[in-house]
Order: sequence, then C-alpha cells, then structure tokens
Amino acid sequence: MDCSSDIFEVDLNLITYKPSTSNRLISLTDPKYKQLTPFISKSSQMRLGLPSTAVVGDRFGVSDRAVVAIASSVLHDVGPITSNNSDLVVDNNKLRREKALNEPQVLPLKGLYFDGLTDSTLILERVDTKRYTRKTKDEHLSLIEEPGLRYITHLSPSFGTIKQNSATIIGYFEGITQDLSQLLAIDCDGTSVNTGWKSCVTRFNYYYFSTNPP
Repeated sequence: MDCSSDIFEVDLNLITYKPSTSNRLISLTDPKYKQLTPFISKSSQMRLGLPSTAVVGDRFGVSDRAVVAIASSVLHDVGPITSNNSDLVVDNNKLRREKALNEPQVLPLKGLYFDGLTDSTLILERVDTKRYTRKTKDEHLSLIEEPGLRYITHLSPSFGTIKQNSATIIGYFEGITQDLSQLLAIDCDGTSVNTGWKSCVTRFNYYYFSTNPP
C-alpha cells in the first residue's frame, strides 16, 4: 500500500492545519512532560536533535523526504510545532546534519559499489477545497562497501544526471571522516549515467586521484 500521497498531503498542510485540543494525546508544553523536551532551548532559537530519527530512516530504507514529513507531522501533533511557531519544522538540511554527526568511524574503504534508482510518486495537493494530483520523481543512490556488502548510506540527489549524482557522492565523502587512501575498486550498475567516459565512475575517479595522488 502506497502512503506517499497521504504523507505529502500532511506535509503541505502542516502550517495551516490546527488540531483540536481533544485530539491531542499529550502536549509537550505540559509540565508533566518536561522530560520529553530536552531538545527545546530556553533561548529564543529553538534547536532540535534527531539522532534516532536519522538512524531509523536509513535502517528501514525510508527516503529523506518521507522522514522529514513524518517527523514534522509528529512534532505538530504533540505540540512543539504550531501555526504560530514553525521553528522546529524538520527539513532536509537538519536531517543531513544529524546523519553527519552520527556517522560512525569506519575502517578504510577498499571497494565501493553504488546503485541508482528513480521512484515516481503521486502527490496529492490541496488548494482551498480542491485537490490536485501531480507526479514527482525522486532519485536515490545506495552506497555499498565491498567486499562484504556492507551498507554505507542512502543519498537523494536533486536530479538523476551524471553531474548531480557524482557531486552528491563526492560531497558525501567530503563531509565525513572516511579514509579513501586504500580504495582499490569502484563498481556500479550498468546504466548510462554510471558508465562511459563522462560517467559518475569517471568523475569519482578524477576526484579520488586528485585527493589521493599515487
């Protein structure tokens, strides 16, 4: 069962929707639930930590867009996000920062395999009393360590082009403490984006040898 439409409908109406008090199970502003709000700062700038959310999203293969929509919806239902205060709305940048903070220290990478996938999602948008549907495409990249088939991470480039895919992969390795000095092999699926002399593999090889000269 595809629930993508329902997820994005909640996300699009997050700020305008006002839940009734009777429908709320708990309110994080209630003194009884102070222990549930360690992420709310006393200063005017409210900060949100999402260590578990980032990890669980990757563990179950949920896209960043879906994780962001679900997390924001939950925070809206339980209280911190209201129609007058949207400081704690979760976005892709917050999720990526949390992933970087929780990235474990790993052994030097010897083999890298990456696989691309494009998902088409039907989005239901509500404008006043009318609903409209449109289709959007989400690009996904899965990075796998070889040998051993160890899952590294899941990336979501803005577009499925050679330039964008390679920039997303390179940007990921630049943002973490992953040792590439012992990288021996790079492999990928057989799509035209990933193969050929202008492919993602070629661009990544150029980046690798420019940062790790022989």
